[in-house]
Amino acid sequence: MLRKVSIVILHLLFWVLGIYIVSKVFGVATLEVFAESNSTEQTTVITYDDNFVWATIVTISLSALVFYTNVLVLLPSYFKSRKFFNYLLKLIAILILGMALSIIYNRYLNYTLSIEDGLFSFPSLGLHIALFIFYTALSIAYAFTFEWFKNEKLRNEITQEKLSTELNFLKAQINPHFLFNTLNNLFSIAQKHDVPELSTGINELSNLMRYMLYESNASFVSLKKEIDYIESFIEIQKLRYDEEDFIINFDKKGNPEQIKIAPMILLPFVENAFKHGFSMDESSIIKMLLDVTDGNIYFRVKNKIFEHSGVSESASGIGLENVKRRLELIYPNQHKLEISKKEDRFTVELNIKTNA
Repeated sequence: MLRKVSIVILHLLFWVLGIYIVSKVFGVATLEVFAESNSTEQTTVITYDDNFVWATIVTISLSALVFYTNVLVLLPSYFKSRKFFNYLLKLIAILILGMALSIIYNRYLNYTLSIEDGLFSFPSLGLHIALFIFYTALSIAYAFTFEWFKNEKLRNEITQEKLSTELNFLKAQINPHFLFNTLNNLFSIAQKHDVPELSTGINELSNLMRYMLYESNASFVSLKKEIDYIESFIEIQKLRYDEEDFIINFDKKGNPEQIKIAPMILLPFVENAFKHGFSMDESSIIKMLLDVTDGNIYFRVKNKIFEHSGVSESASGIGLENVKRRLELIYPNQHKLEISKKEDRFTVELNIKTNA
């Protein structure tokens, strides 16, 4: 709170200082020098044009409005969309509007818009336009500097989180050769005793473990591998339920082969749907859609919420909060996540803009 107050005070001082400097330097109406008859000392008297001072206050106030509109609205929108022409048109529009209001105010004061006897004989209209352009350029520099520092902070956080994840993984890692040998032995036993459900489960579990141990360490993986991982997870879940009681629809559109995505970024939403979308008393359905278009990924999961799903809200919430944080770190300004709950329906919609 104290930091925010300090920033506000610094910004106010900046604008007040700007008004003071412009008024002092360019607002001189008369400059008179008096000398006493019996003394060599001279007295300089400077008077300032009140109309010019008020016009400067209005112009710099309007410049501040353009400054913060650009910093808080236009540039953040540009950083997300990267539509430069659209941004430029909006910036020029608010710049012209600010200048027009400044000129109208000056004419309302019946001010001539020129300082013929000023210290530097600088035209007032030209000065005020120059102020608008200066503060607009300053707003662009300010916003880009702030964005750079924000991205640097995010990069550092990603690096630290990756190091922490790798450390935790090393601490908890089971010898993968032993694990896969054990799973292969169990798979052979299941086939020997003709238990197809168990064979399928062990095979899909092997696929999951292989992906988790070997593939997910990379920063980005093929979207196709992520889809295969989700499908292996779904196949394991199907072993728990009767097909008549639990319906799973997973529609896929587009070509995922050339698209890269952060590993295990989609699965938490699927896991959440299985945790809350099943009931022993009535039929359940989970609908999933993955649409790949022009390098953009759209992923949607819909499920019904059952009060007695057997899963605590806190356990589910932690998983969703973790994936939200990962999205913020890995895809800043490149994703949109919407989670909605209407009556007994839960919907997750995720849009990711990749660099493909």
